[in-house]
Amino acid sequence: MRTLALSAAFAFAFTSHALAWGQQGHSIVAEIAQRRLSPDAARMVEQLLGRGHSLASVASWADDVRDARPKTCNRHFVDIPLAVPKYDLERDCKDDPKSGFCTVAELDRLRDDLRCATGNDQIEALKFAVHFIGDIHQPLHTVLEAKGGNDIKVDIFMRGLTCGGTCEPDHIATNFHAAWDFGLIEKVVWDWGAYVDRLEDGWLKSAEATRPGTDGGTFVDWAQETHSFAPTVWIIRPANDVLDDRYLRDVLPILDRQLGVAGLRLAKFLNDAYGSRVCPAQYRSGQNASVEHKGERRGSTRIFGDTVSDSHQQAADVAERGGDRGILRVACGRSGGGRRQASRLQDDAGESRGRHHVADQHRDSC
Repeated sequence: MRTLALSAAFAFAFTSHALAWGQQGHSIVAEIAQRRLSPDAARMVEQLLGRGHSLASVASWADDVRDARPKTCNRHFVDIPLAVPKYDLERDCKDDPKSGFCTVAELDRLRDDLRCATGNDQIEALKFAVHFIGDIHQPLHTVLEAKGGNDIKVDIFMRGLTCGGTCEPDHIATNFHAAWDFGLIEKVVWDWGAYVDRLEDGWLKSAEATRPGTDGGTFVDWAQETHSFAPTVWIIRPANDVLDDRYLRDVLPILDRQLGVAGLRLAKFLNDAYGSRVCPAQYRSGQNASVEHKGERRGSTRIFGDTVSDSHQQAADVAERGGDRGILRVACGRSGGGRRQASRLQDDAGESRGRHHVADQHRDSC
C-alpha cells in the first residue's frame, strides 16, 4: 500500500508543476522554525493563524493557491545558469506580466508585509514567507537548465534508509526535480516528523548550525549559497539517470543541511519581523532594504539578521574567479566526478546561455 501511494505521488509530480520541497520538506522546515520562535513571534503566529495552528500546517499553502494565482508562480524559484555562481537581478529575476518575479524579490517584499500589512494580507504574508524560505533552499529551485530538472526523467531505485531486511525496492519513474522535492526525503524516513528528529540530533547540532550568523544573510546570499550546491547534485546524477543508494549517500549531507538551515533562517526571519512594530521596517546601518529596479523592489542586500557564514560562498567565489570552467572545477572536486560529469554540466550551461532570454517560459505552470 505504501509503495502504491508513493508511486501515485510521483506520477502526479511528473505530470504536474514543480512543488519546490514537497509537503514533507516544507513541513520539516516549518517545524524546525516553530521550535525556535521567540515569545513575540510565537504570539504573532498564533494571532494570525489561530490557536493550535502550526507553521507546518500552512507550509504548503502557497502551492495550493498557485494555479488560482498564476502571478505567484515565479516566486517559487530563481533561474540561475548552472555554470554561473552569482545571481544577477536583470538576468534571473525579470518581472513577467503573467507569472511574476522570482523568490528573491518576493521575500524582499514580504518582510515588510509580515510586520506592517493588516488583515488577510498579513496572514498571507506569513504563509508565503514560510513556503518561499523553504523554496529558496532547494538546490534545483535555483537552476535554469531543464526547468530546474523537471525535463530530466529519472528512475528512483534504492533501498534508502526505509527499506531494510527483506524489503525489495521498487522502480519509481519521476523527474529529477520531483526526486529532490520529496523523493529523496521519502527514502530517508517514513514521516516528516522523524526527519525533524533526525536533524535535531544531527545537523542542527553541528558546528556550522550553531555558528553565529548561519541563520542570517541576505536573500541573494541564500540563493547563491543554495545554487553553489546545484552543480554537485546535478553532475553526480548517474549516467543512466537511475538514482540509486550511492546517489542518496552522496547528496544526503546536502539534503540535511538545506532543510536544517532553511528552518533556522525561517525562525530568525520571523523573530526579527515580529520583534518590532516599527513600520516600515527599519534596518541597521548599512542594511539597505532593497534594490530599486524600474520603480519596484526586486532584490535584497540585507535582511534583518547578520551576515551568513561564507563557508559555502567561498566555493562560488572561486568559481567566479575561474569563470565557467571554475564552477566545473568546484563541482567536480566536490563530487569526485570526471570528464563525463564536467561535460554534462558544460553542455547544459552552454544550452542555457543560448536560451536564457526566454527563461520566463521555462516552467510548465508559468
